[in-house]
Amino acid sequence: MHRYAVLRALCVAALTVSSTLVARADAAPTPTPAPSSAPQIAHVVTSDRADETPTSAARTTYVVTKAEMLGHGYRTIADAIATLPGVNLVRYGPGAAAASVGIRGSSSSQVLVLIDGAPAAGAQLDSVDLAAIPTSGVERIEVVEGGGSTLYGSGSIGGIINIITTPLKETVVDARSGSFGQRDLRIQTSNVSFARSVGTDNFRLPDGSTLANADYNVTAGRVSLDRSLGSIRATFSAGITQRHQGDNGGDAFFSATTRQDDVTRDAHAVLNYASGNATTTLQLDGTSLALELTCDSPVDASCLNSYLPSPSPFAQLLTEGRVQASLRTVIDNPRGTTIAGIDLARGVARVDDGTDPLEIHPFDQTAAYIQQRWSLARGNLVYAGIRGERDGAPGGAFSPSLGGVFNLAAHTHVRINAATAFRAPTADDLYYPFFSNPLLVPERTRVGDVTLDNDAILGGVALGWFSTTGTNLIVDDGSYVPHNVGHASIAGLTFTAKTRPLHGITSSLEITNLYRAQDLDSDPTTDVYAGQRLPGRGPVFQANLELAYAGVGAVQSVGIDDRSVGARGAVNPMLSTFDQPTGYSRIDAFARLRVGERALLTLRGFNLGDERYAEISGGYPMPGRWFALELSSR
Repeated sequence: MHRYAVLRALCVAALTVSSTLVARADAAPTPTPAPSSAPQIAHVVTSDRADETPTSAARTTYVVTKAEMLGHGYRTIADAIATLPGVNLVRYGPGAAAASVGIRGSSSSQVLVLIDGAPAAGAQLDSVDLAAIPTSGVERIEVVEGGGSTLYGSGSIGGIINIITTPLKETVVDARSGSFGQRDLRIQTSNVSFARSVGTDNFRLPDGSTLANADYNVTAGRVSLDRSLGSIRATFSAGITQRHQGDNGGDAFFSATTRQDDVTRDAHAVLNYASGNATTTLQLDGTSLALELTCDSPVDASCLNSYLPSPSPFAQLLTEGRVQASLRTVIDNPRGTTIAGIDLARGVARVDDGTDPLEIHPFDQTAAYIQQRWSLARGNLVYAGIRGERDGAPGGAFSPSLGGVFNLAAHTHVRINAATAFRAPTADDLYYPFFSNPLLVPERTRVGDVTLDNDAILGGVALGWFSTTGTNLIVDDGSYVPHNVGHASIAGLTFTAKTRPLHGITSSLEITNLYRAQDLDSDPTTDVYAGQRLPGRGPVFQANLELAYAGVGAVQSVGIDDRSVGARGAVNPMLSTFDQPTGYSRIDAFARLRVGERALLTLRGFNLGDERYAEISGGYPMPGRWFALELSSR
């Protein structure tokens, strides 16, 4: 059967199942919940694209709450997820410099970033920058690790990061002043949030020079509304972020005049209709991105277009616009849960490097999916699902998945997942002048994981294993041009442990061992990384150790965090020592004092060991020791 015909049939089947189950759900009895202790986090919505308790989610899910964001002073989404197990966050410098993120050995392009359940702006241009998204107005962040193509489609090979915004119940104001000219103001109310960050980032380098053209200013705003009308719940959220900063290009291509201006916008309208044991959701989303790079080419020998045969003074301009409509139905009954739905998206990406003819490329997505979960004896559950998706010219795929949660003994559970996942090449992969490859084909992978956890040992421990076996993975060929790797294998282990509170003191340990990220091709004449470790997939070893105290009275909380990261790649002899992506151990700490009925004063210290390191090769050094003072209304 032709792929289009199969996809149409799957769409019809999903809608038919949805309508049939909605009709039956009105008469279905309400299931009796299995007895369990109340989880610390009441519910998650990303793992199975439906509301559920964390203990019933088969896919490994980590949640960063609003309280954690406020307590640790996380300014951006990049800050908030940096220490999660399996997450490889790489910064191109301090402040508002770009940050890329991989999960379980994936590239940043293989991680799907969502805002309120919809793809964030910039995915087609590989420009989703978590360092540009503030935590202001964010209620929580859910990070689902492992292939999620059955429910979310292309780009979720490594996992999903869902940034969830909801109205707050109180007004919170934070003002911070710190080293390197950093100033932050954040205001969060019941429906509106505002964030403003500026900084010079003119810190001293170990050779005595000063980092130049790294200043930034970022302004962001968001509005959220939530209303219930009988059995219908309507939510709306919209946000805009504007960033202006220096883009010095690192040591290799240092530019004193290149500036970057980018604006991202997103809007989401969601209608939930509850009827019996069924919930039907209609979601409409729109996003846009505009990113401009300018410089003074007659003066600046390293201008942004200096790599071209004839350097151009014209700006580079990348734009992307996307609209999406999603319809899904979730049915709960005593035997389990069924979810079925369709996703339709259309968009346009513009690629203009300032010299070559303007490139405008439309993109689209048509998909249908269905997943069934079965509740078994003793609280066990299994699930199976499939998605059919077509992504325009690059092609499409069918993505089945299978897994479950099994209770081995009291407080001991094992979570097992197996799936296929895929990623269609983006406009950036296919069309960006000089740094693209129009011959790329979609990535195909087989992903799996097993996690064993026990919530009675200490405050909870978990040991996990994950694996990704891929064909046609898209990687850099050594000259910033992407190509398909015939075969690759990625595997690793994660371990987490935390203690129960003792006189307000808790500790936690998180370890990731990415012991394999191998290019299995054998011909170095066609594949520059043949037989070697894949670049950009993360260090072999990284760990995070945290000790925290939460109390009452004058001393509200104290925390110290040690993040240790192994070497990310081979030493580059062209760069200075502090520009190498070597291993490091960074210690951050804070102490929070109550200075009034509604006022908190926090002193924060970063990189207290004064390590001089870079997280990526190319001359993007991080600062040494620095401090910030924060006043908050809470």
